[in-house]
Amino acid sequence: MKRQLNVLLIIFAAANLFLLNNIQAQNAESHVYSVEEIIEKAPTLVGQTVTVKGNVQHICERSGRKLFLETTDGKRTFRFNAGKKIDKFDENVVESIVIATGVVAEQRVTIEDLNKQEATAIAAEKAQKAKKVAEHCTSEAKANGENTTATPLQRVQTLKAKLNKQIAAGKNNYLSFYTIDDTNEYSIVKK
Repeated sequence: MKRQLNVLLIIFAAANLFLLNNIQAQNAESHVYSVEEIIEKAPTLVGQTVTVKGNVQHICERSGRKLFLETTDGKRTFRFNAGKKIDKFDENVVESIVIATGVVAEQRVTIEDLNKQEATAIAAEKAQKAKKVAEHCTSEAKANGENTTATPLQRVQTLKAKLNKQIAAGKNNYLSFYTIDDTNEYSIVKK
């Protein structure tokens, strides 16, 4: 009798744990994040499908496949990359509040990556193309929390200094940047 009671208790506990995990997973999938929340929580959501609501600040003019939602104070943005179902984001959604769904992704940038970017930026400045490159990268810089008035070379040098400081402190030997990839759904909530 005692053994049967223990087995029943174990089955009951396992069933409750299973239900709790399913409820938590459903809540994560059904939660609509603000841009501020996704910036804060992205490191813990890598690989998960999320939905985010925010104001469209910019769509990449070159490819049309990058959409940037901004924080309510306009100081930061978060980048959404178009998935297979979207050829280009509709440029008419700029300055609209949208809800977009995709998968949180992490991009790791190493010193080697930054050295290559630095060489490219130096060459661009020497060729007197820095102004055009800086204008194009402003939204990307804003999404990465960088100084948007700095030249590409200054931004890379700032990132290198940040990474070197991080490495000297015994932390990761890379910087992490987060985006939402595979964005195949977005809709205007308010124009």
